[in-house]
Amino acid sequence: MEQIKIKKLNDQLFSSRKKTERLNSAADMKAEELLQAGAGTPLGQLLEKVSKLPEVRFEKISTVRRQICLGKYRLDEKLDVAVDKILEELIVGF
Repeated sequence: MEQIKIKKLNDQLFSSRKKTERLNSAADMKAEELLQAGAGTPLGQLLEKVSKLPEVRFEKISTVRRQICLGKYRLDEKLDVAVDKILEELIVGF
């Protein structure tokens, strides 16, 4: 029963995403303007680092979802570690 539920979640996850997802050109231009304008400011540097982060890894999301469904994922502890890592990566260098 759990395997069927997990399979359905995986199918939904992978069928709903496109191979390449792009923003419209107006949104791309606005994002580029923000990055260019504030390159010397702390916010601009933060935005530049965020823009270089890797895209979503759907395989990793699928694995975590499976663990959550089976009750084998300790969310509070892992969430704290993940948030700390993200903040550390974004703040280092300022």
